[in-house]
Amino acid sequence: MIIPVVLAGGIGTRLWPLSREQASKQFLRLTGKQSMLQYTVQRLLNLPHTTPPIITCNKDHQFLVRGQMRELSLEYRTIFLEPIGRGTGPAALIACLETLSDNIDPLVLIVPADHVIQNEAEFGAALEVGVTSAEAGYLVTFGVLPTRTESGYGYIQRGQELQPGVFQLASFVEKPNLSAATDYGKDSRWFWNSGMFLFKANQYIEEAKQYQPEMFACCRQALEESENAHGCVHIPQSSLTQCDSGSIDTMIMEKTTKGVLVPLDAMWSDVGSWKAMWEINKPDSNGNVVHGDAITRNTSNTLVYADHKLIATVGVENLVIVDSSDALLVCHLDKAQEVQDVVASLKSDNREEYRQHRKVDRPWGTYETVDAGEEFRVKRITVYPGCRLSLQSHSKRAEHWIVVSGCAQVTRGREQFALSKNESTYIPANTKHRLENSGQTNLVLVEVQTGSYLEEDDIVRYEDDFDRQSGDF
Repeated sequence: MIIPVVLAGGIGTRLWPLSREQASKQFLRLTGKQSMLQYTVQRLLNLPHTTPPIITCNKDHQFLVRGQMRELSLEYRTIFLEPIGRGTGPAALIACLETLSDNIDPLVLIVPADHVIQNEAEFGAALEVGVTSAEAGYLVTFGVLPTRTESGYGYIQRGQELQPGVFQLASFVEKPNLSAATDYGKDSRWFWNSGMFLFKANQYIEEAKQYQPEMFACCRQALEESENAHGCVHIPQSSLTQCDSGSIDTMIMEKTTKGVLVPLDAMWSDVGSWKAMWEINKPDSNGNVVHGDAITRNTSNTLVYADHKLIATVGVENLVIVDSSDALLVCHLDKAQEVQDVVASLKSDNREEYRQHRKVDRPWGTYETVDAGEEFRVKRITVYPGCRLSLQSHSKRAEHWIVVSGCAQVTRGREQFALSKNESTYIPANTKHRLENSGQTNLVLVEVQTGSYLEEDDIVRYEDDFDRQSGDF
């Protein structure tokens, strides 16, 4: 039996402006009709001998994860909610400790949520090769033979072949310079680090005890103090804060004597940059990849992502052009890795474009900011059928609601009443209120906020169907 663990806690800064802190790349539909997380879970469920996966994510993403699993009726074992990120090393350890609760020592398959594997049959074949070594007590990592020069990946050097398709680990290099990456690409002993691992749960735990005893103690305490609710395990921040941060590679694999490498040739990509997106989407005869409404003239080797408006290009080459509702990225195709520097600047300046899009997902629906100015903000709110917002109040703002379509059930103070299309109401500051859609179609309304402070943290929740507290979104 193999228990997959899907790591869904990353941000994907190099795919900004589409990937944001509150809507990171694993939740986006970048490569098809499903999100990358959905494709990953579906791929794992299709494998033989695997159980529904454990999913780890940031606590702010729990409703995104649950919603995307529910959308396609995808099964999962549980969801671990991390209050802060501590890297893949501790995340994998907490998951392994949890699997032992069934009094078995299963194989655990660690996979990132945001990778593309186009040849699933080859992925399954490589996994079968790795199973024998993992059952024998080895920690298996999967290496991808490089197909180009890539300085944005980590590299692994294989050593002696132990058995057909299984090699000792010789060395790790994290994101080498361009010259070194070029040399590695010419040497068949070097592989891209896929970030996927297979091992027995107890073997990884024993390695953690030996090489990272403080991490082991913190993770065990975190799991013991965790709380279970609605299919999720809430990890306490107090325990996790004390834990060192690091990857499985640096904390365990670079130290262990039990690490082995299995080559993987399954058309893999970590979709770690816009150049990677350009490559996996099969450019046309001019080398262009176009998504959305775009006109290209005398344009070559260019990625155009027109998410909101028409984009026209004339006489350009080797560009990445990505449009979102509130930001436009234009960069050279070969400089796509440096987008993360822009994101670092946005974060340092506390810009909203780092955190989220104008359209924001909530467990009950969505809202989109369409205009804002001094002491006012206008939102388009969509409430899904059968859903309702929390019973809440705001101390610094009032709200005006105008129904565009559907029928709203409104609680305002002690009043309860219905609003139909073109009807409106006013919610004064410090007034308990709630919005509900009891119909069969989406409820859409325009909300106009007025007041001295209009941020989302001005909220007191009295009742909530999703167990959110006043500080949760």
